[in-house]
Amino acid sequence: MVHKVLKTYLPAISMSFTVIILFAGIVKWILGEKQDVFVLFAFEVVAYLILTCILDELIGRINFRTYISHFITESVLIYPITMLFAIKFRWIGVTAINIILCSVAYFFVMVGIHLYFYYIEKNNVAEMNRLLEEGRDKNG
Repeated sequence: MVHKVLKTYLPAISMSFTVIILFAGIVKWILGEKQDVFVLFAFEVVAYLILTCILDELIGRINFRTYISHFITESVLIYPITMLFAIKFRWIGVTAINIILCSVAYFFVMVGIHLYFYYIEKNNVAEMNRLLEEGRDKNG
């Protein structure tokens, strides 16, 4: 059950939520409510996520020896982008405590995301190995 929640339900809920928020924002934008703070925030977040996904794709093309080196590289390269968006779009105030709290939150989110995908990939590999083993057993 946990595997199904992580592999199916969590991504489905995330994608649905994103589409609903963006659709609501586009409708508000079309209707002339261009100054709605939440809509602007949603569009800023989408731009940030698209940019980080592009960077993730580029980093993913590098052949790292270990997963931890990939994690560290990605975290270090995306961190300044995160801080730039957070400060530029006023997601946080420019105080030491806000920057520290945002940095800590960033680190925990990055760890959580990477652990999630590491777990999913580990399960996929185990499933493929199981299927290969079953195929060998059948073919003798």
